[in-house]
Amino acid sequence: MSSPWQSQLKDLKSRSQHMLETKVLSDCTIAVSDGVFVEGHKVILSAASPVLHEKLTKAGGDHPKITVSDVEPDIFQLMLKYIYTDAIDVNEDTVCDLALAAKTYQLPFLLKGCCDYLTPKNVLQAYSLALHSTESDDLKKKCEEVNSFKATGTKTATATRQRQRRDSDSDAIATVTSFEEACLDVVVAVFSFDVLDIDSELDLLTAADRYAKHISKGKYDDGNSLSIRNVLEKIRFLTMTAEEFGKGRNSTSVLSDSDACAILSNIVYKDLTVPMPKGFSQTRDARKRELKIRCRVADIDNLLSENKEAFSEIMLWQNLKWRIYVCRRTENSVKYLGVFIKCNWDSGSSTWSCNAKVELTLLRVDKGTPLMKEYTHLFKRGKSNWGYPNFLEVSKVLDPNNHYIEDGAITIEALIKADKPQGL
Repeated sequence: MSSPWQSQLKDLKSRSQHMLETKVLSDCTIAVSDGVFVEGHKVILSAASPVLHEKLTKAGGDHPKITVSDVEPDIFQLMLKYIYTDAIDVNEDTVCDLALAAKTYQLPFLLKGCCDYLTPKNVLQAYSLALHSTESDDLKKKCEEVNSFKATGTKTATATRQRQRRDSDSDAIATVTSFEEACLDVVVAVFSFDVLDIDSELDLLTAADRYAKHISKGKYDDGNSLSIRNVLEKIRFLTMTAEEFGKGRNSTSVLSDSDACAILSNIVYKDLTVPMPKGFSQTRDARKRELKIRCRVADIDNLLSENKEAFSEIMLWQNLKWRIYVCRRTENSVKYLGVFIKCNWDSGSSTWSCNAKVELTLLRVDKGTPLMKEYTHLFKRGKSNWGYPNFLEVSKVLDPNNHYIEDGAITIEALIKADKPQGL
């Protein structure tokens, strides 16, 4: 006869969680640190992690005892919760430690899940992990999205977390402590990005000056041969005006007089034969600017059948408001999923405009090729809502063979590449 917990808990996840919490049927012991021991289940741990499987196999016996000395007890408990229940119970303060544990114990889907919890506060620490790991492509990609930052301390607007955070309310990367504590190679990598949401390279010069005042305190890898000069070499000084450069030169001390003189000469005189300082960027191409927004539409069946609407969170970017708008539209008696981008829709100004290229993507939960459509539009008053009223037929959205729906929801992403707004 089955015991009560086995008959009352309807699914495997609930039963596994019960086994984790009560230690019923446990058949192995893990020593996490001095005095901290955790009871576990060999088959569950071995099925999740090849590293734990190897440790348990080598220990042998009916009730093996193994040691896990490279993970703090609280982080190990979070890792166990994922192993037993698939739940990622983490916040922006613990995500990097959990990601490191996932990498160490070869839990690739946990590592990938940590990507949803990256913020400007922790992204540089996570990016350091991604740079030094060959198994962290997803983490590296997400870090690079978040790292597209405003270095002046204004609000960043890169959409990366699906819940619990609005990027327009987050401190910019360069204003939080983690920026000062980042490894030098991470800062060099960030300054190398072709896409950065900055108003001018002056923002990067200011950030580099601030960073230079802290690296002498040893808050970077002492074995790294890089220096603050390697950071400066990534700044595109030749995209600055003479006035911008003069302002930066007067407010910072990170540039030598000889370097500053050569840079200013090349800014003012494009055909000058005086060379740029050795190693410094000679490009006059400004960085690209883009915004990514994600919209998870819960209960999509109800939205489409009841003709309701859904919106993403509002993102503040380039002094404009942006959001995804999802609805149902009908054309020639055929029902469609409509997907639009709304830009600065409630502005009272009649002079503003912003030319933008928009890529709208309906993601697939099986990681197959998503449906993507793109357009270019001049957003302005009277034309602030633009997109596809017939993005995809409702029948195709709801067809389970197309793998667009998970837990009753669909996810839409928008990638916006915009010119500098006019008339603000």
